[in-house]
Amino acid sequence: AGRTAAVTRRASGTALTLLHGSNLGTCAGIARDLGTDGEEHGFAPAVSPLDAYTERLADSKGPVVIVAASYNGRPTDDAAEFVASLENLASGSLTGLRYAVLGVGDRNWAATYQRIPTLIDERLAAAGAVPLLERGSADASGDFGGAVDQWTEDLWKALLEEYGEAVAGEAAAPAPEVEGEGLYELEDTSESVLGGLAERHGVQPMEVLEAYELVDTDHELGRSKRFLRLRLPEGVTYRTADHLAILPSNPEDLVRRVADRFGLDLDRTVRLRARRRSRSALPVDRPLTLRRLLTDFVELQDAATQEQVAVLAEHTDCPPEKQPLTAFATADPETFREQVTVAGLSVLDLLERYRACELPFQRFLELLPVLRPRHYSISSSAAARPGEADLMVSLLAAPHRSGEGTFRGIASHFLQTVNAGDVIQARVLPCSESFRLPEDTSVPVILVSAGTGLAPFRGAVLDRHHTGSTGTLLCYFGCDHPDVDFLHREEFEAAEADGAVSMRPTFMHAPENGARFVQERIARESEEVWSVLEAGGRVYICGDGRRMAPAVREAFMAIYRERTGESDERAEAWLAALVGSGRYVEDVWAG
Repeated sequence: AGRTAAVTRRASGTALTLLHGSNLGTCAGIARDLGTDGEEHGFAPAVSPLDAYTERLADSKGPVVIVAASYNGRPTDDAAEFVASLENLASGSLTGLRYAVLGVGDRNWAATYQRIPTLIDERLAAAGAVPLLERGSADASGDFGGAVDQWTEDLWKALLEEYGEAVAGEAAAPAPEVEGEGLYELEDTSESVLGGLAERHGVQPMEVLEAYELVDTDHELGRSKRFLRLRLPEGVTYRTADHLAILPSNPEDLVRRVADRFGLDLDRTVRLRARRRSRSALPVDRPLTLRRLLTDFVELQDAATQEQVAVLAEHTDCPPEKQPLTAFATADPETFREQVTVAGLSVLDLLERYRACELPFQRFLELLPVLRPRHYSISSSAAARPGEADLMVSLLAAPHRSGEGTFRGIASHFLQTVNAGDVIQARVLPCSESFRLPEDTSVPVILVSAGTGLAPFRGAVLDRHHTGSTGTLLCYFGCDHPDVDFLHREEFEAAEADGAVSMRPTFMHAPENGARFVQERIARESEEVWSVLEAGGRVYICGDGRRMAPAVREAFMAIYRERTGESDERAEAWLAALVGSGRYVEDVWAG
């Protein structure tokens, strides 16, 4: 990561506008990184959300770089006004503007993948702006980091070719790189450590007030789902349905695997020094043990990128092991995606598989991304408990997609280890405005979730209960068994008794009236569901995006076909219209 064009040219204070459309901070982070790089290359960067430049692009003094995502095929909250204004761009109104677009998305959602970045690119070009390079696409379910790095490298080449001036000697070059040496060197020391990781991610210490199991894990169907209550720092607030970004730690067994592969003494105290500047360098410039370094600063389970595999191949001389690594490194993108990315093979996995690879530990560190926060929906009511944030955390443990061993989620296992009185690093992130329930409680609402996807809806129900609302609120949610994982049952039943919600659980292993899954109960209650939709109701979906969300979409389209007699195509158009109007909103993940 962090590759940049060789600096043989440099800008001389050229303005560079960096705009982002970002709900959870990914695009904003990329834009900020580009701003840091821009200063290195002699530009005068300014980073802003897209909405800050609504109807202002023509006033830009230099090139414009846009990093944008979609949310259910719609613009993110900080880009909605900007995207709407593109409809009014006249032909030729942006003549002379040079621009570049990087789209961020997840190809699992094929119907809306890259919709907004593509729209922005097309509208700017139609208005006369000229792209600096082809629109980039970074796929969260593929080699995301590799795609961002490659596009970033190409961007700087294009920008410096267009706006840079040839410079000579040391003024044009970064710190010299010694042949054969990587980014890092290790230096023995006995001093203590304070990391800069929390500052980079904007997280703050939050005390754990309560931590306990929500599920009967002694039951044969019991799959751990943990409850956490955190005290928010003074001055930190949230709104119901917001997210909490939590900075986890790698588990001891994963760290031990690295130590075993490289023959490390984890108690060795070192100082990590970067030999040259890099935006992807670990935020560590003080002494720490190798255990702390591997536990708290690096991602150890990310799927390897093609660039990383090429480095492994370079450090492997044994022909039987070099050949498969070289084949991965030179494969076409789709083949690599199927064999490495989808299989979830990390750099560490490959190093354990190909023992003849003689990659130095320092080079291994250079390949690893900085440890990043994981996002969880807050499950509490901001109205009822404004100074505290609750979480529901499902333990992620499943057979590894490669077919070898078990994959364990870093954050969920970390949160399994914390107890009341512990302190974790976290920050509040706003959810999309479209995912907030209407303030007008006379608008009927349908909530659909499974497992811990119930989290934001617990907050919504508690909001309604706290304020005494009795508006129509149907809450469908999927569980395994009523005696095992009916999460927060007493709380929901109390809210239902007071008229705040109508609970509609389904139990996979104890079906009622034949309904094992939420989509089946929705279909069974189609008349009531249709009446809610006919009354202008809204639908919110949270949880599994691979199976549940598509099945629920099909259930709603089936109801439409049943009630109207229309075709499949008309049903798809009807649902698309609901999505486009913000009346059918998903917050799902494809883990």
